[in-house]
Amino acid sequence: MKDLKDKIIEDFTNYYNNFNVEDNNIKRKYYHSLRVMKFSKEIAYSENLNENDIEISIVAGLLHDYARFIQWTKYHTYSDIESIDHGNLGVELLFGQNEILKFYTNVKNFDEIYDAIKYHNKHSVPDTLSQHNKKICYIVRDADKLDIFDIFVNGILDFKEDNAEISEEVKKEFFNNRSINYSIIKNDNDDLILKIAMLFDLKYKYSVDYIVNNKILEKLYGKIKNKEMFKEYFKYMNDYLLSSNHII
Repeated sequence: MKDLKDKIIEDFTNYYNNFNVEDNNIKRKYYHSLRVMKFSKEIAYSENLNENDIEISIVAGLLHDYARFIQWTKYHTYSDIESIDHGNLGVELLFGQNEILKFYTNVKNFDEIYDAIKYHNKHSVPDTLSQHNKKICYIVRDADKLDIFDIFVNGILDFKEDNAEISEEVKKEFFNNRSINYSIIKNDNDDLILKIAMLFDLKYKYSVDYIVNNKILEKLYGKIKNKEMFKEYFKYMNDYLLSSNHII
């Protein structure tokens, strides 16, 4: 008998096969989903969660980008601003239209999975969530970021730079140790800082250790053209991660 992970991957692959799998943008999200599932499982194990919470983390990690396939097929963009919020669409499809039952039927865990998918792409997790639901949300959010940074390191996606000055509001948010909202981004250099600032949101020791031990920041800095402009930001983030005083 197949275990949960094998069965849900098989069901997810069947879902993926409904789309244009020759499209690299579709293919990229499929493999991203598999890797986020793996990271979610490893983070959950590292936190000594019980088997049920590890199971929830696996399911939520795999399905976190469930709506991306429809988003790309319909809008030909992964920009939520230019199309639709993929976290919100994901829970509408999975729970509003009961598509979750194609993958997972343990109803008692639906609440945590719903929140993890809905809030994985939001600027922050609402304080109104229970501590338990927040924990699962943070696992999936961390896992998502780890794979996104691996994607940048491996050159599947590249940072964009331009000749603009980094906006004062972006600087202020960054040096106050805050992740940055897309609404204040004015140019490509701001967007690059936004991406680096995503690391302020990491919650678990596993995640920080992964970034530090794999020299992710060092590798990304090596790809930067205007090294002088971004040097202080990379150093500041590296020092922040090494401090570890932000780990929950």
